[in-house]
Amino acid sequence: MGPSFVIERLEFKRNGIWYVRWLKGLVTFLVGHSKSGKSTAIETLLYPLGLKTTRVMPEARSCEQIRLVFRVAGTRWQATRSGADPKARVLLKNLDRPEELEKALPVSSSKAGETTAGAFVQNLLGLPAAVRGTTRLTLDSFYNTVMALRQKTIASEFLGGVPDASRVLAMEVILGLWNESLAGLEKNASEAETQHRAARTALAQFKKLRDSGALTDPDATRAEYEQKVREHKAASEQWQNAAGVLTEAVGELGRLAALYKAAEQHRRKVSRQADAARARLSSAKADLARAEGARDALLPPLQRECTECEQRLPERAPGHCSQCDQPHPEGENRRARQLAAATVKVDRLQLKVRELELAVAAATEMTEAGETAAAQTLTDRDAFEKQPLGPARSAAQQAEKEVFGLSRDVAQLKRQTENADYIQAQEKVIKEARERMEAAQAARDAAQTADEVRRKEVTSRLSEFFLARLRQINPAVETAHIDPHDFTTLVKERNEANKTFDDSSVAGSPKVATNVALLLALRDLGRVNAAVRVPPLLIIDSPLAGLGATGLDHDTSLRLIDTLISISNDPSADGYACQVVAATNDPLPRPYPGVREIPINETDRFFDHAPALES
Repeated sequence: MGPSFVIERLEFKRNGIWYVRWLKGLVTFLVGHSKSGKSTAIETLLYPLGLKTTRVMPEARSCEQIRLVFRVAGTRWQATRSGADPKARVLLKNLDRPEELEKALPVSSSKAGETTAGAFVQNLLGLPAAVRGTTRLTLDSFYNTVMALRQKTIASEFLGGVPDASRVLAMEVILGLWNESLAGLEKNASEAETQHRAARTALAQFKKLRDSGALTDPDATRAEYEQKVREHKAASEQWQNAAGVLTEAVGELGRLAALYKAAEQHRRKVSRQADAARARLSSAKADLARAEGARDALLPPLQRECTECEQRLPERAPGHCSQCDQPHPEGENRRARQLAAATVKVDRLQLKVRELELAVAAATEMTEAGETAAAQTLTDRDAFEKQPLGPARSAAQQAEKEVFGLSRDVAQLKRQTENADYIQAQEKVIKEARERMEAAQAARDAAQTADEVRRKEVTSRLSEFFLARLRQINPAVETAHIDPHDFTTLVKERNEANKTFDDSSVAGSPKVATNVALLLALRDLGRVNAAVRVPPLLIIDSPLAGLGATGLDHDTSLRLIDTLISISNDPSADGYACQVVAATNDPLPRPYPGVREIPINETDRFFDHAPALES
């Protein structure tokens, strides 16, 4: 049996006030008519532990906080969870160690390695988080399979209607049949079988292609490959030679381009010099023209006129003014001096102009020579680029193209050559895969054989307890068997054939009896087999579903109630019996020692009329 798991009380906070519902005693029945709120209370009981599959009804959502006080293996714990926000963190505290800090754990993990509230409680109960394929066991898995029978599934679904893979794995863990090393061996064998099958399939597909003619003859492929390798080598040598010629031609083109650049620079230089010489010549000619004008202005006029009447003036004596005829000897001397100076300046400028004209002519000749040289180097460069550089470049490109084409052919033929040896290589792969598969299968089969013996022993003993519990509820049951592999049931009643759970009818509620009897049988087995880790807590919503209040149904109801109550009489190894919390529509037919009834009705709602918690 797993460690004891006893609920003390359920507390809930509404409008800032804490209320409480005590679960005194090991057997508690919530009694009330249909839709009175029994299922709401049942679904809320373990909600604070971080369950994610319980139905949070409006009454629970209206609570600010919901707290469960419980004992596991004698240690008192409390779990607090928000009613309005199911995703909020769960607060877990060890009440026997008040000095320890309260743990705030998430409902769902958001990062690797993070412990959830459900995983923490699952570890407290000693239930491993077993994994098989895509199936991983959580606290919800055990709750829905072996801890609770819920109203919506108790009379129609086998053990809560969880997926088969989850149910089988949960039962294996509960019964102590989960063998992690065996699971690893099974995984290794499965992977080895997959690899062997894949290798054989690949070889079969290859042979199919070969037989269809899609693959060429290996010898012909190998000969063609060798020929292409020789052609590729010759083409590579030709490409290297062409590349060498192209490199030399590119170098020569560079030299010609450098010559053209130098010639062009020289042409521009002498052109600038010629332009400067022309500018100086033009300036000198302008200076000469001004000097000649100044000189001519100083020459004696051929004809003189009066500045007043503009009539011709008569000839005057030397040294007299030509207009007033007064003596003026200095005037004639100054004019002569100015005329002489102007004449000298004109002569000097004429000489300068002649020199500049010679310089311009020389610069113009140099410019024409530079232009001719630059044009010639450009012509030589362009001509070389066309011939022989153009053909050399084309030859190198063509050789490169041929080499790359042959490279592709060689690579393709190499793959085909490798494919030609594929059958032999793949047969070796298949042989190795088969050896690994057989070794993995042998290890798995040996472990399975040992496990199968133990599995049959455990399920055989469980079937005995299952039959005993079924007969307590329905004396007409003759035989009952639990399959050792998928844990489904096969029940035979008097004068009827063997029936699986799905074959059972709802009338008389044999499905309810099967579900209840199997969970009770698990706890019976846990008391005699220490390897069985079933939690000694049983929550059953509407165990009398489908049963009437008279005749055989009434008798079955009484036996079912007696059977439920009896499970709490046998203490577990640590001194705590199995706690049962159930919900029924009708009050119990008679008082039972140690059994408590909590009425749920219009005047005594589970949440609305709960007593306040005393501080």
